[in-house]
Amino acid sequence: MTFFRNILRSIYFVAVLFFETLINFLTGIDWMVISPFFLLIYYISVKSFSNNNIIPLVISGLSYDIFLSENYLGVYSILFLIVAIVSNYIQKRVQSVSYQEFLSFTFGFLIYNTINLLETDFVSFFISSLLINYLIYFFYQRTLGNRV
Repeated sequence: MTFFRNILRSIYFVAVLFFETLINFLTGIDWMVISPFFLLIYYISVKSFSNNNIIPLVISGLSYDIFLSENYLGVYSILFLIVAIVSNYIQKRVQSVSYQEFLSFTFGFLIYNTINLLETDFVSFFISSLLINYLIYFFYQRTLGNRV
């Protein structure tokens, strides 16, 4: 049963990752990116982080490396795992600060975009993408409420 659950989660994660790539390709906006896969990683790492999510993250990273990336095999798998671990760590350790969620979201999003660090307009790209994605996450959280 665990095997089938991991396969279904992996298919779901890969579908969301390819959906993110498709959205950003079709919109063609150069100054920001909409990242539903990052929102998925962040949500599962903060709300329900477990070992069951490691295999789907690795498989989605490998599929992204194989089909859409020019990097070495495994770079995005490591990147996705680091985003999940750092977001969870910051969220759990910095509980006394009132803006802990935004802080962990920002660090996670910064790690998620480390591949784009060398671009000339990274700061404006990062700030606009961070605000749009955090706004989407905020409204998603408001929609779910405390039912989860």
